[in-house]
Amino acid sequence: MAAFCDKMIKSTFILVPGIGRKTEEYLWKKGIFTWDDLGDEISLKGLSTAKLERIKEQIAMAKKALTKKDASFFARYLPQNEYWRVYREFQDKTLFLDIETTGISSYYNDITVIGTFDGKNIRVFVKDNDLDDIVEYLKKYEILVTFNGKLFDIPFIREKFPDIEIPPIHIDLRFLLRSIGISGPLKEIEKRLGIEREADVQGLNGREVPVLWNRFVRGDHDALRRLILYNIYDTVNLKELMDFCYSKKCEGIRSDILYRMKKRGADFALPPSRFIVPKITLRRNAHRLEIRGNDEVLIEIERKRIKRVEIKITHLIKEIKRNGYEPLVVGIDPAGTSKKPSGICILREEKAYLTTAITDEEIISKTLNAKPHLISIDSPLHLPVSGINRKCEKRLKKRGINAYPPLIESMKKLTMRGIRLSQYFEEQGYEVIESYPGAAQDILRFPRKKIDLEELKEDLTDMGIRLIPEKERITHDEIDALTSALVGYFYLAGMYEAIGDTEEGYLIVPVLSG
Repeated sequence: MAAFCDKMIKSTFILVPGIGRKTEEYLWKKGIFTWDDLGDEISLKGLSTAKLERIKEQIAMAKKALTKKDASFFARYLPQNEYWRVYREFQDKTLFLDIETTGISSYYNDITVIGTFDGKNIRVFVKDNDLDDIVEYLKKYEILVTFNGKLFDIPFIREKFPDIEIPPIHIDLRFLLRSIGISGPLKEIEKRLGIEREADVQGLNGREVPVLWNRFVRGDHDALRRLILYNIYDTVNLKELMDFCYSKKCEGIRSDILYRMKKRGADFALPPSRFIVPKITLRRNAHRLEIRGNDEVLIEIERKRIKRVEIKITHLIKEIKRNGYEPLVVGIDPAGTSKKPSGICILREEKAYLTTAITDEEIISKTLNAKPHLISIDSPLHLPVSGINRKCEKRLKKRGINAYPPLIESMKKLTMRGIRLSQYFEEQGYEVIESYPGAAQDILRFPRKKIDLEELKEDLTDMGIRLIPEKERITHDEIDALTSALVGYFYLAGMYEAIGDTEEGYLIVPVLSG
């Protein structure tokens, strides 16, 4: 009898067309634990000679593919939720990958960093420097391991590099972990499993990390060091999670069968291989920045090549005047009820006058007293023709930006208030547009208010907007009202997209030229 092989892929029979888990377990029960146990003399009750021959033929092809390290064969014949089985035999061809971006939408935002780890070596690719090199680098690998990569990392990478070849087997740990009863955000899972991170990046999450890139492009070099350190932990820790999942999935084989396999000498568990993340430091060298790991250069970055999409308020004002309009917009962030304050921003030239109001009458009075050229309201201003979503919400969703449906219970009062205010202003002869500050902030690559209100305020003022009064604390409502007014400036400048149609109304979002 052939010696037992402790690699799970060689105990796998579900890669044979027509063979499912029940038949595979049946083979195991009959002592057919590995491919090598399929001898010429084998005959099994319930399996015809023809079916056994098909199994043997397919396994013969699997052996050749394994010898050639051809993962595409296993990608073609294994169910995706069973891709984990090939991991141990392909460890030297496995790449762990994680990306950092300027925001959550692959349609509007950019990749800033791609971090990779092959089990021994870290490699980092950075925007405007060597990011394009990832295309050739990926060709060296047969398996890609990510966390939530199917929904986030890979769509971003394909948007940036449409012709890129992704390794034939992609294992998304978010779903593999869920299959063994572990779910939640990556950082929470790491904590539950005792996987630690350096204090310098503890507490950071994917929503906050784009702020680090913003700080870097404004001149904070240490923000880049922290960003890359965070990314390195994201990639290196994936290996530990993958090893854990592999062992747990093997242990999940039916206890009676696993017992018999172990009696034959099976040892599916992977040996511990915890990687120590190097000390990440930054060194400035003439016009370059060096990111070092344990004093070895991981990547050199030419600072002058880093591009920053900048929109200055003076440029918008110039375009508005060129189009024959007055740069005077009122942005309104109405609350769903008159019991809470609504934000109001009167944006005149570069000055943003911020205030709040409670009742509809107050909102109307403050808006009309400003005599604006345009009014921009942060609220749905039309109802869907059917269902709870309009075309604009559906379009944004496809682009990676979530917008609340106008008719879900928590939005109904806000929607009706927005429609009521809009109709009143239009009856008074004012042009009114619908804006969505969250989408605008994503497109402008600003952090949303819930992520970093102070950073958002800084990004807005960095455009040249002067806040009046210059108070230290600005409320969420006021900052959204300011963003709504800013969308109005993009609209008057002709730098906008109208998403939707005449039946359900249009949502106005900014368009960047760079």
